[in-house]
Amino acid sequence: MDTCPLCALPHTPGDLAWSSQHEPDGGVFWICPTCTRAQLWLIEAGMTIATRHAPAPPLPRAA
Repeated sequence: MDTCPLCALPHTPGDLAWSSQHEPDGGVFWICPTCTRAQLWLIEAGMTIATRHAPAPPLPRAA
């Protein structure tokens, strides 16, 4: 059984609410619905999102 790489929630194969994330190296892993929603604005903006290999860098604070 896989787990979400961001929060370690267990993933069962029949759970269709999870989203797949495709890594540049060709790897694919699954992200739980809660973590997907937390990163949705980054996904839609085409920005770097957290992955199991390299977390997203912190964003600068607005002045």
